[in-house]
Amino acid sequence: MKSIYTCPHCGAKSFNPIKKAFTGGLNSKGRVCTNCGHHCVNGKGSMIFSAVVYIVAFVYVIYVYFQENSNWSYIMMAAAVVAAYVLCRLFDAFFGPLEKPIRNDVG
Repeated sequence: MKSIYTCPHCGAKSFNPIKKAFTGGLNSKGRVCTNCGHHCVNGKGSMIFSAVVYIVAFVYVIYVYFQENSNWSYIMMAAAVVAAYVLCRLFDAFFGPLEKPIRNDVG
């Protein structure tokens, strides 16, 4: 069974969860594999999950901005954005395989 931390170019397990979490999406340059030197990125699942989580966080921020009248409103909005960021990084670290980037300017 192929690990989610293996390079799609050479097949070496050269990524760890922390490095994979900050690899980036399909449109980014990604991270360089230490074994072969090619760039690797997180796949479509990561992109879809991030889009859904950030849309939910945006809707929550808009709701809190217009409906809540407390001293904690701005803290709740900031917490929603930070939670969305952390949740997306955790998803990237532990789910979905690495893929080749779709950008033309990286190898």
